[in-house]
Amino acid sequence: MNIFRETLFAKRHLKKMPEGKLYLRISFFFLGIASTVWFLIRVIPKPSRAGYPCMRAAAPFMSGFIIYLISITGSVFAFRKLGKKLLSAKYIAAFGFLAIAAASVFITGSVNNTSSNAATLAIKQSLIANDPIGVATGLKPGRVVWVYDPGATNENCSNSSGDYWYQDDNTNQDTVRKMLADGIIRYSEADNLANAWNDLFEYFNVQHSKGNVGYSAGEKIVIKLNMTNMGSSGRTLTSLMNSTPQLVLAILEELIDSVGVAQADITIGDPYRGFGDFYWDKCHGKYPDVHYIEGSDTDGRQITQISADDVFFTSDVDNPFASRLPQAYLDAAYLINMPCMKSHNSAGITLAAKNHQGSVIAPSQNATNQYMGDDLHYCFPDVPENQVLGIYRHIVDYIAHSKLGGNTLVYIVDAIWSGRNWNGYVDKWGMPPFNGDYTSSLFISQDPVAIESVGYDFLYNEYNNTDYRDTYHEGDDFPLWVGVDDYILQAADPAYWPSGIEYDPDHADHNSPVGSLGVYEHWNNISDKQYTRNLGTGDGIELVSVFAGGEEPNFIRNTRNNNSIASIYSYPNPAEDVVFFEYSIDTPGDVYIEVFAIDGKKAACLQDQKKSAGTYQFRWNVEHLQSGSYILRVSHTSAAGVSTLLKKFEVL
Repeated sequence: MNIFRETLFAKRHLKKMPEGKLYLRISFFFLGIASTVWFLIRVIPKPSRAGYPCMRAAAPFMSGFIIYLISITGSVFAFRKLGKKLLSAKYIAAFGFLAIAAASVFITGSVNNTSSNAATLAIKQSLIANDPIGVATGLKPGRVVWVYDPGATNENCSNSSGDYWYQDDNTNQDTVRKMLADGIIRYSEADNLANAWNDLFEYFNVQHSKGNVGYSAGEKIVIKLNMTNMGSSGRTLTSLMNSTPQLVLAILEELIDSVGVAQADITIGDPYRGFGDFYWDKCHGKYPDVHYIEGSDTDGRQITQISADDVFFTSDVDNPFASRLPQAYLDAAYLINMPCMKSHNSAGITLAAKNHQGSVIAPSQNATNQYMGDDLHYCFPDVPENQVLGIYRHIVDYIAHSKLGGNTLVYIVDAIWSGRNWNGYVDKWGMPPFNGDYTSSLFISQDPVAIESVGYDFLYNEYNNTDYRDTYHEGDDFPLWVGVDDYILQAADPAYWPSGIEYDPDHADHNSPVGSLGVYEHWNNISDKQYTRNLGTGDGIELVSVFAGGEEPNFIRNTRNNNSIASIYSYPNPAEDVVFFEYSIDTPGDVYIEVFAIDGKKAACLQDQKKSAGTYQFRWNVEHLQSGSYILRVSHTSAAGVSTLLKKFEVL
């Protein structure tokens, strides 16, 4: 970075660091002691934790601190021996101790400088909450709608043979359909679904100089899915996550039945991956004239037609790459980007921006063998030299390109099921409000940077909690790498571009590279999830939470866990007459237990007692309840603070 960017970086993105070597030395000692203690506490009981990114980050501080202490001790010892040998005229021995002392001083100075630099980097890597960067965009600038309904998924799904995540008894079609409609309506604040979509189209068309008009008959729409685990002609879904089939059907229903788009004007799929049988049976049977594209042309699907010429160009002057794009992208008036939410072995995370890794193609490849690992993985943060801020990130080019990010009507992040690493192992999440259940969520926005920022906050905070990580996704801590969100920062503000890089993926005008593509921000904390527009303190992101068709109830919003509640169970689930609950607390305190209907209305208060640490069971008659989904909320107040956990259960 040049001096201007470094100054701006320190001012807006990083925690302010007082100047002076004394501060750095004090930081070094605190970091050294803390890192050593933390490393030993975590690794001694479980040596495999030494491979965690947080342990790898602590190791240099620990080793530098230990070497520093050894060198200091050695230099003091050597100087004392040197004085004694000189007084006794033993000059050869004195010379030897002088050499030892000099070496120790050199090592001490080197470690001191290195550790000071490491301390500086550690401080710089700590991001500030609620400090927005860039210019918010969208019909509702900076707005991201988060729709959460635990009834969308079956928490008892084993995701094994005969009981996979995508099956209709594990993913509720009606619930997913309602979640998408609620999210689109809440984003625009329209009074019905058709008007909500019209608002999205009108905003898009004004921004693209087409006038204040909605969708016009005959305009083509392309929908980019994520079918990474299907291969070029895959037909059979497995335990590995891809786009949620029920959501794929829901988006077609809304466009065709609510907006009035002709089936033949819609192209949907992941251009170089398979369109599986489960999707085909669910969608083609209802909408046979839609173009279902993939990397093959068998079983009624259409092989992706690719443009004759290169139309996408990376902005890396040292490693230029040019690509053709699917012809459907070039013909479309609008693109809808529907990625999955998961961690990633190379990129750290994969959301809407990286979804276009499946849109570009190398010169020697075709629709059946597209693979970008050899061409566009080199700037991902999966190697130490890339775990920094301020280097070229090709994902920014995806957001900036006129027929990719620039042609996107709306982003819909599919987190009905969330995955771990590029294989998409389906995971339950530990952070509130999921608390050991599947994520059952959608994220909707017209701001490409804001939705990446929110997705990053969810992924980073989920993986950053040590106890959650050990339980749910041990060893796959890719979202915690430094540099994972570098592309989001650069997409927000050109001031953070690397020296010599100007993002211009269209090669439309080298003298006019893109500007801010949206707003970047981090929330205030994992419990409240508030951004500056929520707090009324700035023009950054607004996270609008919708729970089961309405504004997120307080019993979800106020869910916190300081880990004093060890576990919570219910059985049988579903229950018909009686349900048994079991919970465990690690410390004495006041326990308050409530039951809520899925719409947030309180159904009962079951317990309000002081309890010692231990495991407790109780039964509750549910015959008087209507059939449906309910939430058990256990609150525990102890010396450590207030902790709450939620448990979903069904009543027949």
